[in-house]
Amino acid sequence: MAVDPFSEPIFKLSDAVIHVIQTTADFKPQLTQLENTLDRIAPIIVDIQNQNRKLDRTRLEQEMFIDEIQDAQKLVNKCLKIKWNFFKRFTHSLKLKDLDQKLVRFFQVEVQAVQCRDIKKTLEEVNHVGQRITSLALDVRHLGQTLDSGSSKREHVKSERKKLGWPVPPLPRGIVGFDEPLNKLKEKVLSDVNTHDDMDGNVGKVVVVSATGGCGKTTLVKMLGNDPQIQDVFGENVFFVTVSETPDFMVSVNDLFNPNCFDQQESYIKNFEFDIQGYKLLVTSRMLFPKYDVFKFDPLSDEDARILFRCSARPISTIDENLVDQMVKCCKNHPLTLSVVGGSLDGKNEVVWRSMLKSLSQGHLVLDLNKEILNRLERSFETLEDKFKQCFLDFGLFLEDQRIPASALLDMWVHLYKHDDEGVDTLAKIYELSYRNLVDVMDPRNVSYATFNYLTDQFVTQHDLLRQLAINLNSKLPIAERRRLIISEEKDLLVTNVQGKDQMTSVEQIQLPMQARILSISTGESFSSRWCNMRVPEVEVLVLHVKSKTYTLPPFLKEMQKLKILNVTSYVSYQTKLDFHLLDCLSNLTRIRLERVVISSFYRSTLELVNLKKISFISCEMGNAFEEFTTDNLHVWPRLVEIEMDNCYDLKLYPRILCSTVYLKKLSITYCYNLGEISEEFGNLTSLETLILYGCIHLKRLPESISELQNLSNLNISFLGLTKLPEKMGSLGGLRTIYMVGLNGLDELPPSVKDLANTKVVCNEKQERKWKEYANVEEIIVVEEETETYLSCMMAQISSMIALVKLLS
Repeated sequence: MAVDPFSEPIFKLSDAVIHVIQTTADFKPQLTQLENTLDRIAPIIVDIQNQNRKLDRTRLEQEMFIDEIQDAQKLVNKCLKIKWNFFKRFTHSLKLKDLDQKLVRFFQVEVQAVQCRDIKKTLEEVNHVGQRITSLALDVRHLGQTLDSGSSKREHVKSERKKLGWPVPPLPRGIVGFDEPLNKLKEKVLSDVNTHDDMDGNVGKVVVVSATGGCGKTTLVKMLGNDPQIQDVFGENVFFVTVSETPDFMVSVNDLFNPNCFDQQESYIKNFEFDIQGYKLLVTSRMLFPKYDVFKFDPLSDEDARILFRCSARPISTIDENLVDQMVKCCKNHPLTLSVVGGSLDGKNEVVWRSMLKSLSQGHLVLDLNKEILNRLERSFETLEDKFKQCFLDFGLFLEDQRIPASALLDMWVHLYKHDDEGVDTLAKIYELSYRNLVDVMDPRNVSYATFNYLTDQFVTQHDLLRQLAINLNSKLPIAERRRLIISEEKDLLVTNVQGKDQMTSVEQIQLPMQARILSISTGESFSSRWCNMRVPEVEVLVLHVKSKTYTLPPFLKEMQKLKILNVTSYVSYQTKLDFHLLDCLSNLTRIRLERVVISSFYRSTLELVNLKKISFISCEMGNAFEEFTTDNLHVWPRLVEIEMDNCYDLKLYPRILCSTVYLKKLSITYCYNLGEISEEFGNLTSLETLILYGCIHLKRLPESISELQNLSNLNISFLGLTKLPEKMGSLGGLRTIYMVGLNGLDELPPSVKDLANTKVVCNEKQERKWKEYANVEEIIVVEEETETYLSCMMAQISSMIALVKLLS
């Protein structure tokens, strides 16, 4: 597809900047900044020509800065000619800085002025739309009173409808794979079309079809407008109004420097809300709008994806079905990708098909193969504020098709973006990205009353193409200059993605120290741990993805003295045995998260990491890692404030040595069903504020020394095997909230609970009757028996599953 005359100069300038950066080391800071500015502007320039075809714009306006862009290209190319003249190099660098500032000023001043004008024109058109629709509605009502002939009425409406315009576009030929979403959307639109009650004004009349770019939102709405059942209900009064072209462009431009996209689009929808009986407004958007009824357009089913791909690719007789299925899998069930990749293979022989499959299978991103797909998806990214952009880019650090624990994001973002430890900031960012269809939030495993943290049991998933987009955006800079470095293993080599190259690039070729602050490394089962000598001294966050029975930490960890966050996760069906001997070199570590690893032993120096504040053991095999140590002359993690243990099936005794972490404020032990004892030394944790013991069904008693925890304010003892509570429970003067659901073996409360004050209790009906005997309790919240029974069954199933896994292992 040819580039239009307006877009071509900006792309030539961008290509020139990249060429000069790769050719010479001179002017690199100035050219890198210029490249970043162009990356932000270029995707929008592509839209301008399409919008100008539909709007009354002069050629002079389109060419506002073409001449300057062409002069800028000459200025960039001149960098190659300036070698040894230091004065010229200095003056030229100033010119490059001035060029960058001119581009920014253009979008801050000229474009925003044009934006104000176009928004006013658009609002004027919207008002005109409303007047014409309202007028037609009044005409229809009037005709219903004055005309007896139904056919005459329909003919008059049809005549008026033609005057009004905005017909539903005809459907392109060969649409497949949309039957299921069409039926669901049709049901949602027709469900209350004749309902007179509307508690929220016009809110119930609006349905937002939401999905990422290229998923087929517009196609689906066109299908709905042409559907016979819809036409029977609405007759000729189905309007297809395209009003998003200009606002999308202007909002995108505005978001580059003053983003407030979400509120602007919601207020824009309000302009189309009319008080007309039976009126429905259908809006397509890349965002979710919780205020309105949202139809989330999910990826196609495997069968529909296969049908759509075959329709686009039209494989010849020599192409076997297995090859078709592999190509569909590589396209991630994404409609635009299926159509584009399939169309590129139309009529081609098997050699071409297998060459494409090889490229995709070897890690070459679909987005690198087709710029149309990349541009569609990148528009959603460009409308984000910078703080959301950074969070989105972090999702590229995690593996494909895997759940991402929100707590793992919290550990990173507390350090990188100064989020709070309770998870409020992190969850807000996650939901904001989910509203824009850039991630999906899974339902939590627990119910909300059983937690003291907003992120407990929250998981996030992301469509593979969006993950590829994050990787692609992270790969724009040269490897040594990237903020995030994402490395995988290929044929026992550590490689990373480079834009514009067909093959992954080995990081062993990089001789300079790399500047990455965030490093993600994924290694497979065949990796021989032949670590190259990477130089990454600036890394502060390290995410390791492991797929082998044993794993040795990379030796270059010794040089990572700025490392604060370490996350190690195993993705094999068994736990990975991890060698910890290098951790003692990382004295600045503040958070460690270990998932599905075998902790056979700790080194003494590892237990003495002086800055460690949080450690998480998720589905780990604990063994006797802590038992070989005593507290004599050993200061275990002297600044530790939080311990998390989840689903550690072999944990039978809470480690005594961890009772000496006197600054500990939060301890969470969940689903460790074999935990049967907590020693009396537990009372040494005098700084403890939050204690969560949840789902440990073999824990029969709590230590009496728990009464010494005078700072304890939040206590969760749900779904334990408790038969009684500590006698001095009432001595917990600071206790403000206690959850005690699923304690079926607990028949009585200790008399000392009468001494508790200002305490909120969450329990079942059985425990409620006991607590009502004490007037000192501030509030009692009763959990419905049905909910408790469900959770009890869930706990029993989890216990059986863990036991079965243990027997099989």
